[in-house]
Amino acid sequence: MSNLTVYRKGFVLSLATVLLAFGMQGIGYSQADSTIDSELSVNRLYDEVIPSVVWITANGNQGSGVLIDREMRIVVTNDHVTENNETIWCAFPIRDRKGDRIKDRKFYRDNLKTLTHLGYISLGRVIAKNSEQDLALVQLSGLPETAHEIKHNFRYPAHRGLKRMDRIHIFGNPTDLKLLWRWTLGAFQGVDERRGMLHISADTYAGNSGGPVVNDDGTLIGLATLSNKNTGTWAIPSDKIKDLLNSVEPRHVFSIQNNTGLIVPYYTKWKENDAWQKTVIKSGKAWNHWYTGSLEDIPDGYPKIRFDYIVDDKQFTPKINKLNTYLRYLGEGVKPDRERDAREYHFGYNSRTQILDLYDSKKK
Repeated sequence: MSNLTVYRKGFVLSLATVLLAFGMQGIGYSQADSTIDSELSVNRLYDEVIPSVVWITANGNQGSGVLIDREMRIVVTNDHVTENNETIWCAFPIRDRKGDRIKDRKFYRDNLKTLTHLGYISLGRVIAKNSEQDLALVQLSGLPETAHEIKHNFRYPAHRGLKRMDRIHIFGNPTDLKLLWRWTLGAFQGVDERRGMLHISADTYAGNSGGPVVNDDGTLIGLATLSNKNTGTWAIPSDKIKDLLNSVEPRHVFSIQNNTGLIVPYYTKWKENDAWQKTVIKSGKAWNHWYTGSLEDIPDGYPKIRFDYIVDDKQFTPKINKLNTYLRYLGEGVKPDRERDAREYHFGYNSRTQILDLYDSKKK
């Protein structure tokens, strides 16, 4: 703790210089004893990083996240921030008419409809998660033009180039403070091997969870996830984020529902040389089927379903249908949802003719 005490005293000695140089309206500070020397412009770093940072709300829970893939509209945050919610709200910072970023939480709550229309607030869907590593990926329905993805280098995780007491920077939305999109200065302490996390000396709070931790260059080194009362903060290394992001793959999804009052066996396959896979479905139940991989992997005319369409004739009278699918991008820990992800079909039964048939649920 002695080195940390000296470091914190150094913060206090030059606090007045920092506030005079950057002003109270520019950067939101999360700690009282913060400083930065002349080699780094905090305003420049803040302006570079903050357009990628989001404020997350989910059923009363609040936290932070960061845009990691603009093309796919994917935000990464902590699994404990999403709290088992399938969907969450994400807000990006917007500027007022003077060009200043609006940081008041109430403004975003009061203008939800307008800001959603403009893309600054977006509904996100959790598409991958790893509870053990406390990570979740969220795909947004839209993005503002001002949003850009955080600088990152997964081939060479940036924390490997850090030494003890090197400066790092944490961005997020601590709930104990009124204003959003705060900046916190910290000191790198090393890798906590027991936790498998990066150890940092910094004053962070609830709500910082999921926020990006960057080096002086603005490159992502990790994701804030844990803190204590002794200015200890821990971050998930960026290479763990890479592993979860790599799990996101295209999935082609259809579902079968049984509306017959009967127990129905049927068979499906995705390719000509595949074996028919049997499924037995009770009345009132639905079953999702999906294929993970490129659309080019599925031949024309597939997937197919086969079933006995004449009931109770004591022989198998096959009928084969070609099925259509919906394409979704999902990863580790998340299964396709029938109503959200699947092209829906259902079995129907005519008791007079004893004919079983398959119908497209979207067609009337």
